[in-house]
Amino acid sequence: MKIFIIGGTNFIGPAVTEELVRSGHEVILFHRNITKNIRHKQIQGDCNNINDVREALETVKPDAIVHTIALFQHQINVLEQALRGKTKRVIVLSSVDVYKAYEVLWKLSNAPIESMPLNEYSRLRDVLYPYRGKLKTDFANDYEKIFVEREALQSPVMDVILLRLGMVYGKNDPNHRFLEPIKKMSQSVEQIELSNDTANFRASKCYVKDIAGGIKLAVESNLRNEIYNLAALETLTELEWYQEIAKQMDWHGNIVVTQKNSAPNELNLNQHLIADTTKIRNQLGYKEKFSISEGLQETIRWEWEMLENK
Repeated sequence: MKIFIIGGTNFIGPAVTEELVRSGHEVILFHRNITKNIRHKQIQGDCNNINDVREALETVKPDAIVHTIALFQHQINVLEQALRGKTKRVIVLSSVDVYKAYEVLWKLSNAPIESMPLNEYSRLRDVLYPYRGKLKTDFANDYEKIFVEREALQSPVMDVILLRLGMVYGKNDPNHRFLEPIKKMSQSVEQIELSNDTANFRASKCYVKDIAGGIKLAVESNLRNEIYNLAALETLTELEWYQEIAKQMDWHGNIVVTQKNSAPNELNLNQHLIADTTKIRNQLGYKEKFSISEGLQETIRWEWEMLENK
């Protein structure tokens, strides 16, 4: 298959590209800036510009599209108009932050704790624009995956699969999810303290190369207008993640759990964020290829290099 990837050069994109190429697919990357060290075909353009997207699609004539950076509703509108009435298979990456539990976690309302785990039919947030007022960026004012999902599912020209991702980690993770413990352990501190609520908090995470495997399965599937949670089967507590990182870094200090709750005021860490991935495992045959230790080893190596180069 010929796969057109929108935004395929950062973090998840390269992992997806490699996974698809290994499976024999032809990949064309569409992004703003041509990158010299990428050996795959690239087309320069802006996913917010209808003419750029339309011209690229007419040139490539792909069998399927993977939209890795659909953050705003208008980006789906742009793709829809660029298709000019021609139906295409489109894989859209979404997030578990669409669920009501995320609203409770971030204290966006006074809603009660949501039960876990979250399946694809769990309640969605009533409070929209979850980052508005919390981040001083244009992204914070416009980001809303709920609108992205709704627009994609309603499109008459998109055979859509939505993938709601857990917290993705690995090489080039822009959120540096494990930087804090890696940094402390690399400095050989003797003790790390975790508050009780932080230590016991659980959120679905997932290694970027395993995420790429799930996206490949969605591309190759014949299903349409489906929603899948995509995350690791095992959901560790934050304490367990720290312990795993300590093991991989051969750090022998102490992790002390204090009885006080010192989570940031905006978070309610009694609300976990655990995704049920039964559906994608049963329908698409998804399963992890990498162990937690393998994912952490690559992440630690990359973060270590970042720290050394500062």
